[in-house]
Amino acid sequence: MTGGVTARRRWLWLLLMAGAVLFAIWSLVGVVADLAAFRGRAWVETWSHQTAVAQSEGRAFLPRQHDWEEARRYAEWSVRLSPFNADYLEGLARIHEARYITTGLGNPEARADREKAASLYRQSIELRPTWPYTHAALAYTLLRLGKDQEMEQALLDAARLGPWEPAVMEAVVDVGLDAWHRISPSARLVVSDTLWRSQSWDAGVMGQRHADRVWVMVEIHRKQALACAGLSMRDERNRKRCDPANWK
Repeated sequence: MTGGVTARRRWLWLLLMAGAVLFAIWSLVGVVADLAAFRGRAWVETWSHQTAVAQSEGRAFLPRQHDWEEARRYAEWSVRLSPFNADYLEGLARIHEARYITTGLGNPEARADREKAASLYRQSIELRPTWPYTHAALAYTLLRLGKDQEMEQALLDAARLGPWEPAVMEAVVDVGLDAWHRISPSARLVVSDTLWRSQSWDAGVMGQRHADRVWVMVEIHRKQALACAGLSMRDERNRKRCDPANWK
């Protein structure tokens, strides 16, 4: 009897030890995946800054091939180690999108990477369907691919899921104004409403910065008349911005 109890205890300890080892391996894999994903994100953030600087100087920017390959390898490692992580899939998508970030719409050289980015964004959305940022990122990619119908749906999903998220609102306005004559009247209403809310949002300094970023998009797309049609002229800032003499 004592021998049977001892054997059961031994098996129990073995099972506990095996579970502990598996948990340690799982944790280690998670740490390695996180580190790899972080390295990939760091490159994307660097390129975003460099792109903004280049655009302010009126020049194009493309990541160096060596840097892009390194970022892609890190992001792919994270996805291999954790294939059902929506963040990692989106991170890899952003790296493919960034390869030709300032290349024109419909450019054949950029198409393969943009198609890959769109596929990865879709996979991420399947795992995390209510995250508005991925829908917004997908809308940008589909705009660059010229897939207007799917782009419009991604745009509407982003607006619905993140109606007061500044980065999402900015993406909705930017993509919507760029594709203004190719989206449906109902989608135009969503874009217009997002634009007008961004200019009337009373959220202190951060709200003002958000409004300024959106207005830059309005100027880039030359949609001042559209924007001003829905803004209150009781606001001095709006009166100044809506004076055609100040339009760029």
